[in-house]
Amino acid sequence: MPIRSTMAVSMLERIADGETHLVFDYIDAGNSADSVDRAGVSLIKWCAYHGDVSAIRFLLRHGESLQSLGDNYDLNGAVYHGYPVLCKFLIEQGADVNMPLAETGETPLHSALCKSNREAFDAVLRILLDHGAKPNCTTKPSVETEAFMRDVRTRAETPLHRAAAFGNETTIQMLLDAGARVDSKDIHGDTPLAWASWHLRPRSILRLLCYGEYRA
Repeated sequence: MPIRSTMAVSMLERIADGETHLVFDYIDAGNSADSVDRAGVSLIKWCAYHGDVSAIRFLLRHGESLQSLGDNYDLNGAVYHGYPVLCKFLIEQGADVNMPLAETGETPLHSALCKSNREAFDAVLRILLDHGAKPNCTTKPSVETEAFMRDVRTRAETPLHRAAAFGNETTIQMLLDAGARVDSKDIHGDTPLAWASWHLRPRSILRLLCYGEYRA
């Protein structure tokens, strides 16, 4: 529905900036739950971007659909931003914890292993694993990924490869306990241990990733 009033436009801009509590006033003022801003981004996408599940639920009660979030309700996006409550909500609504992104093959588990704030992301990781996420899925090889800065390409890596580079001991142990293969190899033949070594990870990490007769 077109946005007409200056007040409505202003509220949309503030919602986009993170003031998602204004969604309730915006709808109560008679605006549509499927409104979009000047760039064509919907209210529900902004609420998901900022991790506001209450606002999303409110929009759904007023006629919006989770389909507006995109494929698989953009579970990868919720995971990437480290929103455990939103991730759990989307999974409960039917999002597939093993659905890969079409372009890169990155699964939600891969998206949980791109940043260093492990407290938030390990909570997301636990939710994914508890709901059946498979730890040995690989990305497509040599595809530019939006999970990192420009020019970074996927390497047919598993989530454990990324955990070896960016996770902590708890992160890695969760994946191993879920059945992650410690000897899996990326497109270059590198194992998670190799990734950990490249990233100068501490000995406590290296020990978890050793296999065969080799020990750190």
